[in-house]
Amino acid sequence: MKQYFSIILICALCLATLPAQANNPVEESKLKVYPNPVQRGAMVTVEMPASGHGEVSVVLYNTVGKVIHTLKTTDDTVELSAPEISGIYLLRIIEKQKVIAVEKIIVRE
Repeated sequence: MKQYFSIILICALCLATLPAQANNPVEESKLKVYPNPVQRGAMVTVEMPASGHGEVSVVLYNTVGKVIHTLKTTDDTVELSAPEISGIYLLRIIEKQKVIAVEKIIVRE
């Protein structure tokens, strides 16, 4: 029993020493999406930090995981049209098959 407790304690100490940003790509990337909330069909601006990234995919999902819009770009700023249906959407920035940022977008009437 003592052996298991020691392993758990060591793991907890390891996790406590990790930087917070390493587990949260949204804070690390400082992605800006505006306006948010946005009117249906209006343009949404997405600003990604100039980090020397290559090509990224900007993917918009609805709440059931269906892809609504996909855009590939090397630019730091892109604009896309908000969906025509009000609701909550997720915007993911993907680089080399890794999600580097996620932002919630609220579309209202």
